Amino acid sequence: RERARGVLKTPTMADFKSFVIDGQFGDAPVFVDHKNVTTTCLLNNSDGVYEQGHCDHKAILQLEPTVVWSKLNALKDRKLSQRDFAVFLEDWVSVLEITDAAGNVIGGAQALAAVRNMKIDATVSADHSVGNMSESRSRFDQVEARSKEEFTPAYFKIRDSAYFGLDERLIVLRLVINTNDDKPVFSIQIVKEELLLDEIIQDFKAKVIELLPDNPVRIGTFTA
Repeated sequence: RERARGVLKTPTMADFKSFVIDGQFGDAPVFVDHKNVTTTCLLNNSDGVYEQGHCDHKAILQLEPTVVWSKLNALKDRKLSQRDFAVFLEDWVSVLEITDAAGNVIGGAQALAAVRNMKIDATVSADHSVGNMSESRSRFDQVEARSKEEFTPAYFKIRDSAYFGLDERLIVLRLVINTNDDKPVFSIQIVKEELLLDEIIQDFKAKVIELLPDNPVRIGTFTA
């Protein structure tokens, strides 16, 4: 072939940097994909080592999610039975900080016991009044998930980088309990997920700029 063209794809920042620097692509533009935590360096974008500007010689850095981040994204908003959520909590309780709705820290064994001993309580109250020319009725149904134990978890906190190579950050999870059926159904939500994702991308961009200080770095994607 008359010119180099190909794609290097790596999950490690060190290899991405060495490929770009060793190839003397110090002025090649770099684009950070804010949706996929991926960086693409267009090595033959324009003038430089390759003057043609075909944009088909690239180096791609795609960070791998951590075990914690992969697990949380697989579980978020998913409906879990009482048994399944108890199993998840038993496996992960050692790395979670658990609090109740008031922010009080709960021990792992206490939180697990509360989940295992939770039940649905339903109460119904009715009001009925009659006048000479009117009659009114009202009905109030209250359904609540209650645990036989004293402590009921509401939030879970864990520190993790989300992707290998980024800074560790606090991830907060909210426990949601569905009471529509006779048995409680559990799900977890990532608190302020959009803001957390923005923090991750900004951290990623900062790391890329630190890796390649001579290359122009922008958030976005490029299509030739």
